[in-house]
Parts: sequence; C-alpha cells; structure tokens
Amino acid sequence: MLSDEEMQEIKEKIISHIESTFPAEQIPNAKQQIESMNSKQLEGFLERNKMIKANESETNSSNDCVFCSIASGKINSVKIDENDDAIALLEINPVSRGHIIIVPKNHSDKPSKNVSALAKKISKKLKKKLVPKDVEVSNSKLFGHEIINVIPVYDNENINSKRNSVKIEELEKIREELEKEKKIEKIKKKTNGEEIKHFFWLPKRIP
Repeated sequence: MLSDEEMQEIKEKIISHIESTFPAEQIPNAKQQIESMNSKQLEGFLERNKMIKANESETNSSNDCVFCSIASGKINSVKIDENDDAIALLEINPVSRGHIIIVPKNHSDKPSKNVSALAKKISKKLKKKLVPKDVEVSNSKLFGHEIINVIPVYDNENINSKRNSVKIEELEKIREELEKEKKIEKIKKKTNGEEIKHFFWLPKRIP
C-alpha cells in the first residue's frame, strides 16, 4: 500500500509526463483521471503500465519502478550528466529552477560512492552556473529506490517546498544554460618594446 507522500510524488511525476507529451486536447481528462485515483487504483495503473510489478513490496521492487523507468529512458527526461552508477536529470516537478535528481542506475536503497560523487559534481555546477545563494542536497526513497535531490536555494526552498510542473521545453533551456561555456577572448599581450613603439612613436624630423 502506498503512503500519502508516495502517492503524491508518483501522481506529480505522471502528470508532468502527461503535460509534456500528450496532445493538448487530451491533457485535462488524463490529469483528472490521475488526480482522482486512490492508492489501490494508482497501484493498478502502475502495474498495467509496467512501472511496478504486481504483488511486489517496496523492499523488493525490481527495475520496473518509477525511477528505474526514468533512468532507463522509458519516461521522458532531460539528462544533465551521468557516470557508471548514476544519471543526473532535471526534475520535472522542481522545487526551484535547476532542481536536479541523481538516480542510481541500479535499483538500490543505498546510493554508492559514485552516486554521491555525481551529486557533489552537480552541486558545484549549479552554484557556478545558476548562482543560487546555496544548494541543498537531500535524499528521498520510493519503491526501495533511493535518489538524491540537488536543489538550488534562491530564497528559502527545501525538499518540502511546493513543487511546480515544468514542461520539457523549459527544462531543455535550463540544460543549455548549464552546459554553456563562457567565451573568453584571447588578448595577445604586446612586449614592452612594442608598447613603447605604439604609444611614443614620433615622425622623423625633416631638416
């Protein structure tokens, strides 16, 4: 049985996926169906769509859980970075602009050192590129799959703050901003002799 917190998180992710991929005329009805589901109905929906396996508990959920589906590309997402053990994705229900989740590639309730290392790398990138006043790193777990939230803090945002639904196109723009390199102009330095010649050159006197 799903907890209220788990239900809310799953519904938010499904609805964001609907808003970014469904035809406009189908979105209101699809959202209403998801929002009206109780715990049993939602579990049935997840089973039918192979996001979890029937009769499996949270502790032994397989690679068909929500986050495994995201990591494997079954659910549309915007990737920022990855290493051997994890993938960094822009959250589709972000707490703040640039909210990134670090998803272990293997179904696990305990992130490896490589997973934590990717979270640190992403935290540094967010600080440099988006210039928040701080970055919060927070773990959360669903279906036995623990992820790491890397949240830019511009005001007083935290993992429990209100989430917003963002379209894939907006996330793509944030990715471009994070990947953009600053162009540094290369200025050729003149030698002392050239500088003197440039600033103090005088025409020859004509007798």
